Amino acid sequence: THAGSLLVKRQESRKTMRASAEFAKTTDGREATPEVLREIFGNDLKQVFTDYCAQDEAGTMDNKYFTKLAKDCELLDASLQERDCDIAFAKVKNKDARRITYPQFLEGLSVLAAKKGMDLEVIKKIVAASDGPILYGTVAEKNRFHDDKSLY
Repeated sequence: THAGSLLVKRQESRKTMRASAEFAKTTDGREATPEVLREIFGNDLKQVFTDYCAQDEAGTMDNKYFTKLAKDCELLDASLQERDCDIAFAKVKNKDARRITYPQFLEGLSVLAAKKGMDLEVIKKIVAASDGPILYGTVAEKNRFHDDKSLY
């Protein structure tokens, strides 16, 4: 039927739109292929990547720390949310893996840049300025019955 063919055409156009918008482009309009990403980022972000890999000896990052990196670098806002980081992580990781390598991390940053509508070089500068994971914790308030030993 005519309605069925329109639905199929609409779904195909959405797929091509999604595929073209998955990865960001460089300032000179090149596609963000792994070779181009290596050329742009090089090993500048390798230290940031290893800082966020936690205590993994293999040097791979999991989804939790990929999202934490986006939070710590203040990339999250209305246009880029935690679920978008989860989706980007799922796009770049291997099907059977739970962790990503450094080249996959660069691809993930490219996906985040495309979603946020930012240039790859801007994302590079923001992430490179990171000092590593920001750790949050609570500090107990003073309690005179615990802290003042003369009251025992």
